[in-house]
Amino acid sequence: MVRWKLTPVASPDDPRWQGRAIWSEVIVEAPTAAFARQFAADWELPDRLRHVGNESPSPKSGFQDEKLYWARRVPADEARHLSLEADGATPVLRAVKMAESADEVPTPGRPFHL
Repeated sequence: MVRWKLTPVASPDDPRWQGRAIWSEVIVEAPTAAFARQFAADWELPDRLRHVGNESPSPKSGFQDEKLYWARRVPADEARHLSLEADGATPVLRAVKMAESADEVPTPGRPFHL
C-alpha cells in the first residue's frame, strides 16, 4: 500500500480554513491521493454532528480541499520507516497538529503576544 503525506499549503490566515484545525503533517496509507484525503477527513471528523445553520461548523474537512492541503507520495525509504510505526488500526499512520484552529497560528500580521 502507498503512503501519502498531506501538508498544508495555504497561509494560516487564508479564509478557507474557516476555523478548522491545521495539521502540519498527516501520513496516510491509501491506494491513491484521493483515498488518502478521504481517509484523513474521515479520521479527523469521526463523530462530528452535521448541524444545519449559519453558526454551525463546516462538516467538510480541510483535507478535502486541494487549496488547503497537498497530497504527495512518501518516498520509499521514508515509507519503510513508517511501516515500523504503523499499528494497522487506522489508515492514518501519523498526524502532527500545528494548531487547533487557524486563529491559533501566529502570522506576521497577527503575532502572538505573551
